[in-house]
Amino acid sequence: MSPLLPAIEAFRAAGSSDGLWQALHAHLGRLGITGILYGTEALPGPGREANFILNSIGHEWLGDKFAHELFYCDEYVRVARIDPTPVLWDAIDNLHDIDDAARRSLALDYDYGIITGVTVPMRFCDGLGGSSIGCHAAGLSLAGFAHLWRQQGTAITTIVNAFDATLRTGFAAQMFGLSVQEKSCLEYLASGLLIKQVADRMRCTERQMRAIATRARGKLKSLTQEQAVATALVYGLIDP
Repeated sequence: MSPLLPAIEAFRAAGSSDGLWQALHAHLGRLGITGILYGTEALPGPGREANFILNSIGHEWLGDKFAHELFYCDEYVRVARIDPTPVLWDAIDNLHDIDDAARRSLALDYDYGIITGVTVPMRFCDGLGGSSIGCHAAGLSLAGFAHLWRQQGTAITTIVNAFDATLRTGFAAQMFGLSVQEKSCLEYLASGLLIKQVADRMRCTERQMRAIATRARGKLKSLTQEQAVATALVYGLIDP
């Protein structure tokens, strides 16, 4: 039986984002994948953090990546932001234009034994949003993973795309945890109102409304008010 339909049915039946994440591991595990790193972001670009990250490859490894500022300079993260083509984790000599920071990031991967796998980029909302999944296969050689990818690449790509779509469309509210006030604030801002006008409509002070907008920006990992509104719109958290 094809592994695709059971995975998609399991995703549809998941009652929470945690259940969806567990279902992804179960179905990719049958294809030889041992760990997963998932990230999604609206308006991807330099200086922007991912809006949401899930990781089962190694918590210490990812912690070191962030502690040493080696996550966003990772070559596979960089490529996923600009090219929707899946990229195998290959020898460093096969990577183009890799800088010193990217080399340090890759060296950290090797220190943790995270060598073989693939990064699958995805796009949504007419390219305004992007997600990617890194699928790690512990214990396989580069040649061994290349063989696995030839055999299972289509299935892996389809399953991770189905996971991404299900997570974003079904569990966005759980992912970001915006309060009713924060959503209302962003919806008013999206309509073109100023903070003072929003405060009048929500019957609170301008200072209180600025605090609500700041909390919303933090949850959406947005640097500006405009960025927060755009992010909420891209993920369908507010109505246009």
